[in-house]
Amino acid sequence: MKELQEIPEIQEIEEMETAAGGLKGILEGLLRIDGVTAALVVGRDGFVIEAVSNDSIEADSIGAIAASSLGTSEAMGGELHLGDLGTVLIEFDQGPVAVSPAGPDAVLAVVGNQNVNLGRLRIEMKKIRTAVANQL
Repeated sequence: MKELQEIPEIQEIEEMETAAGGLKGILEGLLRIDGVTAALVVGRDGFVIEAVSNDSIEADSIGAIAASSLGTSEAMGGELHLGDLGTVLIEFDQGPVAVSPAGPDAVLAVVGNQNVNLGRLRIEMKKIRTAVANQL
């Protein structure tokens, strides 16, 4: 029987945030998750507050689209009386993009490749969005 590999918990990411310094440290911690290629914190207005990436991305464009998609999804949930939005997950052939509110004024967007574990990504984002909001 194979032993399960221990997966680093969000506590390690929060410790990295403290060691590496604030918001950028939190995002760099997300990049350590297998399959995560970029992480951004964006204002609700679409302007990038902080971004880190293993690949070359157009952070300003991604940020604007992420904020817009979150706002649109929140409006849909409001019309359907479904409560607060957790995470928007958009899956593409080459990987997912997950967008989540990070407090009342910001958006957390994470880009992954085909190797990212979607369950882990959702759990880590849910845990870390409060830490992001506290940095703003």
